[in-house]
Order: sequence, then C-alpha cells, then structure tokens
Amino acid sequence: MTVAAAQIGIDPLHFRDFQYRGIALRNAGLKAELASFADKLNSCEKTMGRLTGSNDLLRTVVNLPPIPRGVREVGIGGVKENFDYGVSTRANALIASATLKLQSLYRDARLQRRSYDAIRRQYKMDEQLYRDLPAIDPVTSDLVSSPFGMRFHPILHIMLMHEGMDFAVNVGTKVHATGHGTVEYVGREGGYGNVVEIKNGFGYTTLFAHLEKALVRVGQRVERGQVIALSGDTGLSTGPHLHYEVRKNGIHVNPAGYFFSSKQFRRKILFKEIASIK
Repeated sequence: MTVAAAQIGIDPLHFRDFQYRGIALRNAGLKAELASFADKLNSCEKTMGRLTGSNDLLRTVVNLPPIPRGVREVGIGGVKENFDYGVSTRANALIASATLKLQSLYRDARLQRRSYDAIRRQYKMDEQLYRDLPAIDPVTSDLVSSPFGMRFHPILHIMLMHEGMDFAVNVGTKVHATGHGTVEYVGREGGYGNVVEIKNGFGYTTLFAHLEKALVRVGQRVERGQVIALSGDTGLSTGPHLHYEVRKNGIHVNPAGYFFSSKQFRRKILFKEIASIK
C-alpha cells in the first residue's frame, strides 16, 4: 500500500521529508567544515606572511636582495569565484575561495623554499669568507707607528707608498694569523727581512714582515688567532716592529679596514646562527 502510494506521488509516512532533512543536515555539516577549513587557510596565510618577513630578514643578513614584490604578487589562475561546483551558492563560494587560497599558499611555499635554499648556499659561502677574512689585529698593540698610505720613508728619505701597517712591539711578541688560510711563503724577502705570507682565500693574502722567527711552514693550514711567528727587527727597519699587509686580488688594501671589533664579531655570529636554522 505504501509502495503504491509512493508510486502515485503520495508520501503518507513522510519519507521524503526525512530524506530532505537528512540532506539538509549533511549540507549544514559540510558548510561548517568548509568554513572551518577556510579559517585554517586564513591562519596559514598569516603564518606564511610571518615567514615571508623572516625570509626577507635572512636574505638581508647574507647580502641577498629581497624577493621583488612583483614576483610575490603574481596572480594565480585557473579558478574563478563564479565557477559552478554543483552545490549551493554559499558552499560554491567557500570552495572557490579555499581552492584559490590553496593554490596561492602552495605557490608561496615553493617560493619560500627556493629562497631558503639560496640563503643556505649564500650562508655557506659567507661562512667560509668570515673564516678567511683577515679581520683581527696581528699583534696585541695599540700603537701603530706607521699607517697605510704615502709617507716619507724614515731610511730612504723619499716619499713612498707604505703598503701596510707598522705595529710598534718588542722583539719576540707573538704574531697571530688574522684569518684562516694556508701558509704560502716562509723566508727572507729583501727589505722585509723574515716574512710569513698566508693565502687566506677569496683573493686575500696577508704578509707579516721583519720577523724574528717563523713558527709555521709552507703548506700548513692555520686558523685565525693562531700564533704563526715572533716579531723582530730584521730587514730594512729602524727598530723592532711588525709590518703587516693585506692584499685583495694582488692589490694592497688598508688593513685597518678589516679590523672588526668584538661587538661586530658577536653580531656576525648571531646572524650566522639565525641563518643556519633549517
């Protein structure tokens, strides 16, 4: 009887009402899940925004340019807000918005990953540069008896370019390597007297002259701060001192430009720790 009634359009037991109410409940549940999913996507967008800020900071630390704004803001195609997913208008809008955000987040994540890879590569290069850079005083002395630049030579009595710095120290004062490197030459060199020359990498070489005694040999690897010689008064000299030179790609540069304070080193160490976070 009931079957027959249903066949002619009569629903005495209200099966259709139960069915519609069930569908409505399921739809309401799906809408709630979609809304919750949209909230989570919004939270992910905020997190990605914070990561973008951190990424830009790290790029600055390792001397990489920031990612151009135009690259970050390239539009996402393929999904339109008015695309019909075959559901209600509200659910349709939620699905379209969520799909757009997912595509945008996926693209941002890939961009961030490539940027972090570039940061790590640059950091590795900078880490080696920080080690090799001739960045400390070669001796413990606050008295620079002759700076870098043109001067009236005290022995030859003519104007000559002084291609290094002279530190007034007693004979036997410990001389330190100013950066990591490999000893390239140990021996006598004209007016320089006894010298030690170190190849520091990245085009840098350092030379220590008028030494009393070398404590390293050719080919030896040395580290910044390591004692490599004792100062003296050999060669063309008016008295005990250390003559110190820095060359970049074979050109003499002012060593004073490479003396970093302890505060600057601590800052670099902090930056390196940040940059090493994976």
